[in-house]
Amino acid sequence: MDPKQLVASVREAARRHNTTWEALVPDRFQVNFSHEEAEELAYAEMAAAKSALRDHICETYGLSVRELASLAAP
Repeated sequence: MDPKQLVASVREAARRHNTTWEALVPDRFQVNFSHEEAEELAYAEMAAAKSALRDHICETYGLSVRELASLAAP
C-alpha cells in the first residue's frame, strides 16, 4: 500500500470507529451495549491501520516509534 492509501485507510478506520463509538455511547448518560462488539471491532481495525502507517513511516525514515512520537509534540 502506498503512503496516501495508508493515510486514507487510517482516516476511514477512524471515521468508522467514531460512528460505532457514537452508537455505543450516544450521550454522556447512556451506553448502548448492543453496539459494543461493533465498536471493539472498529477500534481494532483503526489500531491496525495506524500501526501500518506508523510502521511505514518508521521504516521509510529510519525512526523509532519513540522518535516519531516526539516529532508530534511541540
